[in-house]
Amino acid sequence: MIRAIIVDDEQPSVEKMAKLLGDSGIVDVKGKFTNPAEALEFLKKTRVDAVFLDIEMPGIDGLEMSNRVIDLQGGVAVVFVTAYHEYAVEAFRLNALDYLLKPVSKDRLKETLDRIVVEKNIRVHPAPMQVNCFGKFKVVVGASEVRFRTVKAGELLAFLVDRRGSAVSRSEIIDALWGEYEGDRAVAHFNTTLYYLKKALLQHGAEAPVEHARGAYRLDPAGIDCDFHRFMSFIPASTGVNEFSIQEYEEIVALYGGEYLAGSDYQWAERNRIMLREKYIRMLIDIADYYKSAGKHDKTVEIMKAGLKHEQLHGGINFRLVEALLLLNDRISAARYYDMYRRKLRNEFGLEPDAAFKRLMR
Repeated sequence: MIRAIIVDDEQPSVEKMAKLLGDSGIVDVKGKFTNPAEALEFLKKTRVDAVFLDIEMPGIDGLEMSNRVIDLQGGVAVVFVTAYHEYAVEAFRLNALDYLLKPVSKDRLKETLDRIVVEKNIRVHPAPMQVNCFGKFKVVVGASEVRFRTVKAGELLAFLVDRRGSAVSRSEIIDALWGEYEGDRAVAHFNTTLYYLKKALLQHGAEAPVEHARGAYRLDPAGIDCDFHRFMSFIPASTGVNEFSIQEYEEIVALYGGEYLAGSDYQWAERNRIMLREKYIRMLIDIADYYKSAGKHDKTVEIMKAGLKHEQLHGGINFRLVEALLLLNDRISAARYYDMYRRKLRNEFGLEPDAAFKRLMR
């Protein structure tokens, strides 16, 4: 996408240009300004690819404004928007990429946007970015897995993914990832790592979805397909699991292919790791109870065996598994799973199965 801002002292003109750019499907309008000074302040903090600039503005005209824009961002494409042909010669003398005559037509704008795409080597349709958080953290862009230059670059991305689009201050990020460092050294680590992160994504064809505003950073969740985000966005049906919702429940639990960020020692992830495991187990039990009520005991066995891979000593899972096996008249398998559970419970905690479980095996 072309990242652009619009500067015009007339608000209706700003809105018309914003609509034209938005309708093109390849422009992300990052800012709309009627005050040139505010636009310059914005450009001090945010990189853009193009500036659509009205020539005739009070206080500072577009020609002077373009010089200041180029001083701030030398590689930016300046496009003048004017009602007068004579400005075109001056525009090109100042190395503007193009000029547009008001009223701007869609066809003429398309020519300008095509020039920006070619001359600035912009990927109009970035490769899709998939992030897997269950099991080992993995980022895939298109058909290739992203390899980060440093371990911390991958962790920084995982940390921003964990926040699900919420903005996080630089100090909070540093405390979580570089708590052992202080002051300028910590900031230097952060800046270098953020650079490596963005560079790795761009090299694989993904537009880096890390946004920065007012001293905080966020990962735009709209720019990625993430198993963790999909899992967390699921809202259980008010009626619980039934014949209409069972498919959706099973699709969601299937996302949990392993522990959250498995194999990492990220302390900041521990709270979500525990919460996600508990949510997964609750959903599995709800599914198992549905299949029991439907008389599909073989499905209950299948679901509870999946749960055992993550919680071997969960009483509810083991009870439902053994109960379903007994309802299927498979007493040998039921006894085997009961004995395994009882032995592990005794060895690890010095406990015995509860009374209800013991009665089940009589």
